[in-house]
Amino acid sequence: MTREPFIERTFCIEGVDLAYPTHFRDGQSVVGLYAVHSKPAQALIADSGFEVAELWPGNTLLNLVCVHYTDTQCGAYEEIAFAFSVKPPHRALQVPYLSTWWSMLRGTIATFTWCLPVSSVLSQQCGIQMWGFPKTVEHLSHTNEQGLASFEWKRQGKRVLKVSIPSIGDREGGEISPGVYSVIDGQAMVSYLTQSYRGVGYHRNDYRLQLGEDQMSDTLRSLGLPKKPLLASWNGHLKFSMSAPVEL
Repeated sequence: MTREPFIERTFCIEGVDLAYPTHFRDGQSVVGLYAVHSKPAQALIADSGFEVAELWPGNTLLNLVCVHYTDTQCGAYEEIAFAFSVKPPHRALQVPYLSTWWSMLRGTIATFTWCLPVSSVLSQQCGIQMWGFPKTVEHLSHTNEQGLASFEWKRQGKRVLKVSIPSIGDREGGEISPGVYSVIDGQAMVSYLTQSYRGVGYHRNDYRLQLGEDQMSDTLRSLGLPKKPLLASWNGHLKFSMSAPVEL
């Protein structure tokens, strides 16, 4: 039986009518890019069928992205995304290690999202039904006071993590559209997240990641966190659109 292409589908989720592309018109985000241990990273995504792409032997790239969405078709909400850089399915990287670095610097590196807590049911169900993302509803909080932005994730009263960064920046980022991989009904899929930013500031030395006492905190420690990121940025305004997933 031929499956209806996702691009032709429409959704009614929590009373909201949605279709592709889906628009995320404004918000603020914090991005931390980390070199983490490849072996435990691969174990975390083993069931997906994807293989992490290494930056150098024994290390792969983790994108830790915290977002405060203020104007989207999926409502206003908080999100913390953990995504590993992965190899294109069924083919090797053109130049091992160097290809990963080159794609990272160009903003085109494909990622597989391993863990994706959000703060609302609407955003959770949009992520699951429309893109196959592993979204869970969690207790997330966001503050932006006196030039310092923070995101915190708690479970059962215990801190999982807290990320903080100066909320200062006046740069503007060019548009990029990297692939985002997922699995829907056992089928590997790819969507494209077209994104641009204003009010960008790079604050690697002033970015802080604190881990708590939750089991997830220990999982993050197994990757080699906390540590200084390769890059850390504050993005004062974002503009995203997410395409329909297509089969790989």
